[in-house]
Amino acid sequence: MRISLNWLRELVDVTQTPEELAETLTMAGFEVEEIEDRRPWADGVLLGKIVAIEQHPNADKLRVCQVDVGQAEPLNIVCGAPNARADIYVPVAVVGTFLSTIDLKIKPAKLRGVPSEGMICSLAELGLSKESAGIHIFDLENPQLGSDVRPLLGLDDVILDLTATANRADALSMVGVAREVAALTGASLRIPEVVD
Repeated sequence: MRISLNWLRELVDVTQTPEELAETLTMAGFEVEEIEDRRPWADGVLLGKIVAIEQHPNADKLRVCQVDVGQAEPLNIVCGAPNARADIYVPVAVVGTFLSTIDLKIKPAKLRGVPSEGMICSLAELGLSKESAGIHIFDLENPQLGSDVRPLLGLDDVILDLTATANRADALSMVGVAREVAALTGASLRIPEVVD
């Protein structure tokens, strides 16, 4: 079972690091197969807005986007995604960002003679999908341009891949794991209300 540490913290006051929590659970008879730290996946990826877009002068399938990421001037980014258009909110990997899931460091580049100062990302490029038909578009009401996109995508989290033994069916849910963590650590537990 995959356990979101952020979700677990909504139910129980976890103060341990993911590694310490995994050790505590292992000592209690659970098997922690993997600790998946998603935080580095989109480190340096910011929320941006495409404010203008035009056809690339030297390529049919590329477009040149002006992207506001909360800096003094919009970034000039060449993009080939078919769903890119003006007035949408997108994840932007700025120069210097390392996208660990695709092993790519963003550098200033010229694509067919036009400078590009970053990359507008798809979910596949951020490690959240195997394939992607285009860039990811956020549906936001009050966006903060230039803010970290990790909380918006659930990438500010650590996932524990946990296996409970056959006799521990009580621990096959988030509430069950939260109860176990509370019992092991002495932390306070918050059981969600059941709504009829």
